[in-house]
Amino acid sequence: MIRLRVGRHAAVAGMAATVLAGCSGTHSATSGMLPAAAAFAGDTTGPPACKGQRTTKKYGEASATLRKGGGSLCIPAFGGFGGSLQYPGIERSAKLTLRTSTENIYNEPQLGTGASLVYLNLHFHAGTHFGSHLKSAGGLTSESVTPGQAYTAYGIVTVGHLALMFPPCYTVATAGTYGGVLADIGHILRDTTITGAGYGAIEIYSGEQVSQAC
Repeated sequence: MIRLRVGRHAAVAGMAATVLAGCSGTHSATSGMLPAAAAFAGDTTGPPACKGQRTTKKYGEASATLRKGGGSLCIPAFGGFGGSLQYPGIERSAKLTLRTSTENIYNEPQLGTGASLVYLNLHFHAGTHFGSHLKSAGGLTSESVTPGQAYTAYGIVTVGHLALMFPPCYTVATAGTYGGVLADIGHILRDTTITGAGYGAIEIYSGEQVSQAC
């Protein structure tokens, strides 16, 4: 279990590489504040929008209820990105708001090398525990993702003054209707405990930046 006593994001960026190198097993985090939302609407391209999606100039947003048996979340369409995110079964159902952005609108720490292709900004409305198993189906998709190339997923969630780093993993893109597809990035949620309302992001970087496959 890895816990960092830091602010919303202060000091996390400088410690990210060290903490990620040692992350394994079960993880947990505990409380937080909702970042301010952008106020202007914008257009989306590429994959279709989620049902009930709200789109601004900075992000696409959709909310869903995580189900005990696990399943798939619609990724809000924005900046040519979209698709779905698979997640493991959970201990109790909880609401999750997901915002897709192509810029670091909430000043998340840069967890990988180079620039992140996309940010899947997370708002857990309540705590929950993710199990170990999930299906590889669907996935994050975009014309910016090249089939046959490797990509690495990193993640962080901050709850109060505690920051949780998800163990990163890499996956190889396959071909899909709207471009390359990353089907396995939800694996970074496995065996993770979020013990209160939390905020963070999953970041996607080009290349095989870690040795652990998703």
